[in-house]
Amino acid sequence: MEKRNSGIKYWIILICCCLMTASSIGIVVNTIGVFYTPVSTALGVSQGTFTLHATFCLLATALTALFVPGIMKKTPLKLMVLIGAVLTTASTFAMGLAHNIMLFYILGIIRGIGSALYGVMPVTTIINNWFYKQNGFATSLALCFSGVAGAVLSPVFTNLIESIGWEFTYFVVAIISIVLALPFILFPFKTKPEEEGRLPYGKEYESEAGLPISEIKFTEEEEKKFNIMQPKFMIFFLVAIFINAVPGMSSHLPTYALSIGFTSTLGSLMLSATMIGNICSKFLIGILSDMIGIVKSVFTMIAINMIALILFMLFKTEYTLLIAAFLFGAIYSVCAVGLAIMTRVFFGTENYSVAYSNITFASNFGGAFAVTIIGYIYDFTASYSLIFVICLVITLLTIVCLNIVQNMKTL
Repeated sequence: MEKRNSGIKYWIILICCCLMTASSIGIVVNTIGVFYTPVSTALGVSQGTFTLHATFCLLATALTALFVPGIMKKTPLKLMVLIGAVLTTASTFAMGLAHNIMLFYILGIIRGIGSALYGVMPVTTIINNWFYKQNGFATSLALCFSGVAGAVLSPVFTNLIESIGWEFTYFVVAIISIVLALPFILFPFKTKPEEEGRLPYGKEYESEAGLPISEIKFTEEEEKKFNIMQPKFMIFFLVAIFINAVPGMSSHLPTYALSIGFTSTLGSLMLSATMIGNICSKFLIGILSDMIGIVKSVFTMIAINMIALILFMLFKTEYTLLIAAFLFGAIYSVCAVGLAIMTRVFFGTENYSVAYSNITFASNFGGAFAVTIIGYIYDFTASYSLIFVICLVITLLTIVCLNIVQNMKTL
């Protein structure tokens, strides 16, 4: 085993992880909203009916995520990632050929399965294995790229839809998806650095640096007490559902802009602003968690998101809408980085794989239904005002539940 673990390979692996989250989350989830209006109009269906395919996609991701830890034990990681990338790319390409809503539902399910196989779980697993020191930075950076992809590609896809049509734009999306996933698949590295005779990055400094500030060590007896039916985990499960329902509004921002008299260009800029907020807040929550703890950091991000919701409700100018959209992106830091760190803090490192796979299910479950429910509420009320109120109520419930979890001392 090498005592020295410095070297460029660790950072190349991290870059591969960044590109893969850009593909599996940034494209599949964060740019999907630009297709809602043009495709639903072309198919002659309502927003709610079309966005149901996104619900099926996220539900498929949620259910598949439960099995990913088991699949990773039995299947070579890169093979699983390849299968996931191919399923996502093929289903996205086929959406450009689909002119029937039922086909979109089926393709949405396939897309969701693929996204789970090469999404958050394999990325965070690789980072946890390869990075001991700067693990939080590596995790935040990798997950930030889902926002980078959303911010950069949303206006690109909007312009492509207007110039070449939504069908050909789906083809472009598919090609970009597989290209972004290829570095992770092709670059030679093992699942664990020990398999290459290496130590995780920074491991030799364990005795000097100690444990990361965000990580808590439980005794072996405490670790064994954990199960997903315990009250503490069940309440945290609800937190994951609640908080992941709120970002469902972001994919509707292009439609929201149109509904209050603005152009689709402003709508795509709002979506990009949200993704920029996504990126910035993920870095910020990592810094704050080292300073004030992860739960207080999460409360800070939720408060910023609530300010954004109030701005959406009270002001209808281009500048305030863009500011609100930027602030709204803070919620993504809670859904990604916040939940991942809190899972480790509340339930221990040894339980992370089982606990986080279930939290991933809850996250996708909450997001899946939110996207469609928001679409139907808009169809029935022709307004997003009620939706913003509901989002505020959900964030308040999240704060209450998190306070309860934090004050429960046992696993």
